[in-house]
Amino acid sequence: MSSRLGKLAVCWLVLLLVAFPAGAAEHSGEAPEDTLRVIAHIAASWVVGNSVVEPMVGVDNENRFVPRLAERWEITDTHMDLYLRQGVVFHDGTPFTSRSVLHNWERYVETAAQVAPYSTLDLRMAVRDVEPLGDHMVRMHFKPDGYVGQMLVYLRAFYMYSPSYFEHTAGRYPPGNQANILQVGPWGTGPYIVREISGGGALSTLERNPDYWRAGYPRTSRLLIHGPAAVDSQTAYQWMIDGKADLFDAGTPSMLPLLAGHAHLHRVIAYPTSHLTTLYNTRKPDTPLSDIRVRQALNFLVDRHTLLRYVSRDTARMVAFILPLDEAEGLQPYPYDPQSAQELLAEAGFGPENPLSIVVGYFISEEKLALAITAMLRAGGVEVELERYVTRQEYYQRIKNYTHGPDNPIEAERWDLSIVQSGLYTNTVATHFEAFFNDGGNRWIEVDHQADDLFLAAMRAKTPEGVHDALAEMEIHLYDQHYSMPLFIWPSIFVMNRRIAQNSFSGSGYLLNLGEIAIDP
Repeated sequence: MSSRLGKLAVCWLVLLLVAFPAGAAEHSGEAPEDTLRVIAHIAASWVVGNSVVEPMVGVDNENRFVPRLAERWEITDTHMDLYLRQGVVFHDGTPFTSRSVLHNWERYVETAAQVAPYSTLDLRMAVRDVEPLGDHMVRMHFKPDGYVGQMLVYLRAFYMYSPSYFEHTAGRYPPGNQANILQVGPWGTGPYIVREISGGGALSTLERNPDYWRAGYPRTSRLLIHGPAAVDSQTAYQWMIDGKADLFDAGTPSMLPLLAGHAHLHRVIAYPTSHLTTLYNTRKPDTPLSDIRVRQALNFLVDRHTLLRYVSRDTARMVAFILPLDEAEGLQPYPYDPQSAQELLAEAGFGPENPLSIVVGYFISEEKLALAITAMLRAGGVEVELERYVTRQEYYQRIKNYTHGPDNPIEAERWDLSIVQSGLYTNTVATHFEAFFNDGGNRWIEVDHQADDLFLAAMRAKTPEGVHDALAEMEIHLYDQHYSMPLFIWPSIFVMNRRIAQNSFSGSGYLLNLGEIAIDP
């Protein structure tokens, strides 16, 4: 939520102390003790999907990879063997076996050939083919030089769908590797079955899967998941205050003081695994940012500690580059050093008689942050022209990788510096680095062969430790090049009723494991 919307929310809630919002009671009502009432504003259909379909490798509430439909696995230089969980049944009654994995793989490959998934989640980048070895074991053969370092990430995004699902979609696997469930049906093996979806996904009703393979789960019999189309942010806060919902996944720092006054509400602040912050477009023709001294000077003109207090109310976490890897490597956030910035700009040919001039683009939800950064740059003598993107579509066209092709190259963009604050919740640090790799994707920098080599080394590493070390080395290299203006990682703030406050939540920002939430009687 933008600062402007945050202020409106505060005003709105003050008014609610006098008048209750029309329609709130009729939409929520009192829920039975065994019903979990969730307001999901962060990809609601994906929240539903992760309660319905399952991957072979999952993620727990601490963002660690854990077994799901595969009980264990073994990795060699040429293949990966997965030992499948026995006794698992799809919602449509079909047993889950190695043939199920092969069928999903075949449907996935055929669909992905038509609609490319996100490449950092694309199992085809590592796997050549899948071979059943008995009823409950499969072997995934690697491609030569495949991205085997990403296998757990790929398997986390490779969901298993029932035969009924493929009958419903005429054999089509969901494009983009996403578990977006928007229709009722016996689609997966998950802890819940979708019973009703209304308003195009505004409200989803899920019921316990009586044949779920995990004994004692799910821990509630019924889920009510409200999306943003059903409950706007202001109403969501009031529902939480009035005890008409149990969990809201899109709390904002501006609301914390108000919520703190209600004894029945609790909050948890968790940080996503990766996060884009502010980006430099060095591919723009004749941009001054092609000079590393200019990039470094701009970083030195930003007082991050002030931004942390002003914009995030100290809820965010400062980072040296973009990802948490930097902590282990001893990197520190770029210092606030306006004197060094002036010296660097002078060396690059800029000064009072010839000021540096740049275009700063930003999405409207980040206006407060954009204006604060702009004020700091202007105080350092930089001329700034602001370009605001009002609609989500316009923002995507300017920033996102899937909108920058031959007909819309990144070189055509006006912005030199873009403030995006786009979260990446894929449980992999590799997702962000792909933006810097080669000529593809949404890369904003010119080809950097050293960065490319380090990225490929990470993708082809044989162990998770090897992946981590190569990416850490790449982060140090990119940090030294001042390719971006890292600020901080925004937190995911969950607000919950005290009856579920003892539960933990995924720090990825998505509610991945609703089946594990128990209601305190």
